[in-house]
Amino acid sequence: MKKLRIGIVGTGFIAPFHRNSFGQWPDAEIVGMCTHSNREKLHRMCAEWRIRPYDTYEQMARDPGVDALIIGSVNTEHFSQIMLAQELRKPVLCEKPVVTTLEELDLIRASVARTGVPVVPAHNFIYRGAVKAGRAVMRSGALGQIIYSSFISNHTLSDEHIHGWRSKLALGSGGALMDSGHHQVYQSIGFMGTPVALHAFKSRLALTDMEGEDTAHVQVQYADGSVGTIFQSWTNVKGGPVDGIRIVGTKGSLVISDALYVNGEKQNTETGYENSFLGQARGFLDVVLKGAAPDSSLDDARDTLQLILLAYKSIETNSVLPFRSGC
Repeated sequence: MKKLRIGIVGTGFIAPFHRNSFGQWPDAEIVGMCTHSNREKLHRMCAEWRIRPYDTYEQMARDPGVDALIIGSVNTEHFSQIMLAQELRKPVLCEKPVVTTLEELDLIRASVARTGVPVVPAHNFIYRGAVKAGRAVMRSGALGQIIYSSFISNHTLSDEHIHGWRSKLALGSGGALMDSGHHQVYQSIGFMGTPVALHAFKSRLALTDMEGEDTAHVQVQYADGSVGTIFQSWTNVKGGPVDGIRIVGTKGSLVISDALYVNGEKQNTETGYENSFLGQARGFLDVVLKGAAPDSSLDDARDTLQLILLAYKSIETNSVLPFRSGC
């Protein structure tokens, strides 16, 4: 069996999740890693994993022994790294946000359309078993007419995140909404599609050393008239009663918390963070090796980014704004 030989960009906390997940599939192999910053950590991790450390991204990307790339670098580096991979005809799995401007994302989409070489957004939450099963329930129409939906997450950050590059707006291009909030937004799009209007708010309540918001709340309305909530907070771990996905329709309800519940009946328990990477790895391999469609595409990434950028505009203007997908 021919293995897809993969290089990882970045030595942050996410790298081991990718390495461990791809390592469980027989048609994949992590062969190298590079970083722009902590060289000592790079060599220590590569020695432990028995893979090659590369001096630069370009060196790793141009190595004929590397077939595909996982990009987990600082947001501002994603665009140039993706475009070099496109030039070299090497598939990419890119951490969220893929990029932070619609102009760059449209250039990437145009390049992919021209080359046929996939760039897959690392929207790992969409690969959770409970989410996949929940989306199937939605498609079946079992909940009837949808009335309300919520996508909510409360958690804290490590000191590395609080004092690292994410603390700077010039590098992160936003706070909780642009970063972790990506997960809530792309899941909302996966279940509900894009809204037709939104009104957003943000606060910096606890993590005052960071330049961006630590709490963001987006109210949305969909074309069918249903309303929803998208909420992300970095301030606490006490959100258990409201955290997760909740959708209420005229014929039933769906909840994804510690499991998928449909009308209160537990149906799927695969909600774990680590398992989401396993499913994502399989999904990426199927895209590259079998020509399958990803569960979350660059079109979804664009809608996600567009919604987040429009939410920031709503905050600045304190206004309800229309959402038009693709604009």
